[in-house]
Amino acid sequence: MKAVKSPEGFFTVFFLINELIFHITRYGITGGYLMNKLIFALILGLSIGLIVSALPKKPGKVVSIVLVCLFVIYFLTQLIYSSVFANYFSLSATGGVAGQALDYVTTIWGGILAEAVPFILYLLIIGASIFYIVKISDFERRSATYYLVFAGFLATGMFYYVIILSYQGDENNSPYSVFKKYTSVEMSIQKLGVLESMFRDGVYVFQDKSGGAVNYTDTGFEHEVYYESAPGAEEKVYVNNTTEDSLEEHQYEVLSTEETTVVEQNTEEVSTEDTEESTEYIKTSYAQVLDINLSQMSNITDNESILELNSYINSSTPTYTNDYTGMFEGYNMIFITAEGFDGSVIDKSRTPELYKMSTEGFVFKNFYTPLWYGSTLGGEYANMTGLMPKNGAYLSMEKIGYQKNAMPFTLGNALGREGYNVFAYHNNEYTYYDRDVSRPVLGYENYKGVGNGLPYENYQGGGLMWPQSDAFMEENTFKEYAGKEPFHVYYMTVSGHLEYNFGGNAMSAKNQDKVENLHYSDKTKAYIACQMEFELMLEELNADLEKAGIADKTFIVICGDHVPYNDMSILDELEGRPLETTFECYRNTLIIYSASMEEPVRVTKPCSSIDILPTVLNLMNVKYDSRMIAGRDIMSDTPGLVMMPDESFITEGYKYDAAADEVIANAGVTVSDAELENMKSAVSNRFRMAAAICELDYYKYVEELMEDK
Repeated sequence: MKAVKSPEGFFTVFFLINELIFHITRYGITGGYLMNKLIFALILGLSIGLIVSALPKKPGKVVSIVLVCLFVIYFLTQLIYSSVFANYFSLSATGGVAGQALDYVTTIWGGILAEAVPFILYLLIIGASIFYIVKISDFERRSATYYLVFAGFLATGMFYYVIILSYQGDENNSPYSVFKKYTSVEMSIQKLGVLESMFRDGVYVFQDKSGGAVNYTDTGFEHEVYYESAPGAEEKVYVNNTTEDSLEEHQYEVLSTEETTVVEQNTEEVSTEDTEESTEYIKTSYAQVLDINLSQMSNITDNESILELNSYINSSTPTYTNDYTGMFEGYNMIFITAEGFDGSVIDKSRTPELYKMSTEGFVFKNFYTPLWYGSTLGGEYANMTGLMPKNGAYLSMEKIGYQKNAMPFTLGNALGREGYNVFAYHNNEYTYYDRDVSRPVLGYENYKGVGNGLPYENYQGGGLMWPQSDAFMEENTFKEYAGKEPFHVYYMTVSGHLEYNFGGNAMSAKNQDKVENLHYSDKTKAYIACQMEFELMLEELNADLEKAGIADKTFIVICGDHVPYNDMSILDELEGRPLETTFECYRNTLIIYSASMEEPVRVTKPCSSIDILPTVLNLMNVKYDSRMIAGRDIMSDTPGLVMMPDESFITEGYKYDAAADEVIANAGVTVSDAELENMKSAVSNRFRMAAAICELDYYKYVEELMEDK
């Protein structure tokens, strides 16, 4: 009984109960990795109890009550945040993420109601714990020998905890791999628990605040036999940039001839000498790489982490130019990240402009918008940089802004170098998510939002309208860039923002009459209604382009930042069936459209939001290095690959669900263990590359290498 009254006994039971409730709520009694979580909870409970017991009785009880409240609040935060935003909260991103959550109080109340049972249980735990500490617990100090022996016992326990994890495998996404490499708060909570993840996240906060950084050398890139190699790619002529040769256009390949053929490099003209037989030629393409020698990076820096990242990039297979390279060279370019947009809202009669643009331009049959960490900001980061945002820890977009990273491949910077007039707009507060800090880094010095030049719309009776109208934003910005060709414009819309109802969403209310007769729930009708304001923006934009006589010299790219994650049943309703929740619910519509296109281009390759940037750069024939972007040019011959935040992925032959450690193969496809492990390593490397590029400001060193060339 005395052991139960001790701080060690109390905190052990306290942490076990908290972790167990959260696990059952999120993964069920049999799902996940419950034993890992309970073992760590046991060790942590004994450790904290031991520390508290060393304090005088009264201070010890006060400290215990404070700790109980803090830990339960943390569990509640993870519970409600994950219910609302469909991913987990990270201590090291408190500024952006907490601000995001606090801005939607009504949505948070909805999350609390959705998690009412565990929420009440956690509140009861606080009350019961305080009563126990005050009335029952024994806070007697122990002897020095007791503390030494107990500390040794805990150290041994931690050692065996690591051994237990190691016996669960060392492959990618295994609990041991997640324990060694904190790359995802979501995966860490699933496989190690809330408590272990909190401490791992806390260590990351300390490293970040103290100027430390993740040591990529200590946890190096996984070995992989191949990476996204296209069939026959090994036969292509590639001028390795570790030589003194420049990356020039490859020679023509002779497919069939019986005589010597003279081929002029860098020209379409082919001359033959004494050739009697007909000869068939095909021109190989440019490697999409910069004309620099990456092996000379050691002359720029001796940072081992940067050199390791650079070595990985230097060994990666690039993409090549293709039939669509330069299709929109010299065109005006408008890129729209559409708030909460999902292609299931497109309807021929209700949204004719979206329907036209999604069916008469490029048609991507297997495009996905993963729910990246930080929701809107993570989605923007993927769309704009071709890199996956960090899945936990800092918010990548804010990170590059405050570090003032070099970002040479973003459209704002790349097209600005090409002489384009560059503009960016957002119809919400211009400082939200610190966009005023990150936009210039992305190349958008001319950035306007509500509060720094973009007018805002009020209700008739006064008061700021929420959300703002996308059509209103277009009306007040088109005149700023029209007549300044070539131009590049980036829009971040807001009309499609949650919540989806007719009482608090101004755009849903504005378009309510257009959806009243639809056979959907009110929330789904409200979602359609607010997206119809985005439809109106596109109608006005295309009409303005046509009126200005530049529609056929402009192309538009549209992608959502995320699906309506706060209520995924909306998508089930729109699709008329329950959607599978690992992959299928994130299938979306990417629009690449120009009035100049005479016929649509249909693409079946799996692709995602990180593939947009390299695809657009290729379409505009803007020079970039495909090895330095995590996404791939969709129109290249590189096989399709979609990577989800938890390192699940989709290839052209199969899907891999990391959470379930399950392969879902297409009909007739057999996936060997070696191939699967190899692909898992390739995906893991891409995530690590993306994180390292952001955190280490890798592009800055690339730019220095270009200057020294």
